[in-house]
Amino acid sequence: MPRYFFDIHDGVDLRDEVGREIGNPLALRREALRVMTSLMAAEAEDSQDSTLVLTVRNETGDGIMTIRLVCQIDDR
Repeated sequence: MPRYFFDIHDGVDLRDEVGREIGNPLALRREALRVMTSLMAAEAEDSQDSTLVLTVRNETGDGIMTIRLVCQIDDR
């Protein structure tokens, strides 16, 4: 089963050195979205504006997917 690495950038680069085995493209997409929504929920609790970027790499280091989430909160 192929191994994929999930690198996070939120102003600081966090490189995934462990990765995870994922069997098919749909499962990879679901996992990437799950990771990003969890991170954004935690990040948005402490900030008015958050931008997170997730880059998924394959075993050879090629970037195969990028997800960018922007959250802006306007309290009234």
